[in-house]
Amino acid sequence: MYDEIKKDIEGQFKDFPRKKVARWDMAIQALLTEKSDGTKPLPIGWLSERAGLSKSYLLNVISGKIKDPPSEKLIRIAESFKISFPEFSMRAMGEHPASFFKTGFGQRGYIEYSQHGFSIQSLCPPGTSNRDFFFGLMTIKPLKELKRWKFQDNSMIGIYVEQGTLEIMHGGKLRRLNSNESAYFDASIPHRFKNIDTFEARIFLVTRPPIH
Repeated sequence: MYDEIKKDIEGQFKDFPRKKVARWDMAIQALLTEKSDGTKPLPIGWLSERAGLSKSYLLNVISGKIKDPPSEKLIRIAESFKISFPEFSMRAMGEHPASFFKTGFGQRGYIEYSQHGFSIQSLCPPGTSNRDFFFGLMTIKPLKELKRWKFQDNSMIGIYVEQGTLEIMHGGKLRRLNSNESAYFDASIPHRFKNIDTFEARIFLVTRPPIH
């Protein structure tokens, strides 16, 4: 089931950048504004003079035409702003859209599996590595038992039951989670969820690595 969810949700995020890259262009623009004493950003000429780089080269970096400048030139730019290269790199990585992702309704992936009796809503951007996680909201119809699930090896899941009562069959053992209770378990072991209440269950779900 996880593979099916992964495929369906990834289809809704197909235009989202999957790999984090340093946004040197945005970091430089932010620093030109931050280091200015006035209301306007420092001019490119200011940076060109201090870094010993041509205006045309810097404009190509800022416009995104040059996406990965040589490290020696980036060090000169960092020194011009009187910051270290590691700090400059951290700021450039921080400009990537996946570094801070606010999810309004329009940014959430949502899949309704009416044939299986549940829905899942992604509350996070696509993962960029196994160090990331998936955060979502799952609803299960009243008295509905889902088919057996099994995630990949070395995967973990955390769930929090906001509403309803959930039975979890995990590795041959039956557990129960009431509303306002949570659990954390090895998702590579086959498991099954069942809503044993007569109303919809709402469950917050976190997986690592991310589902999508």
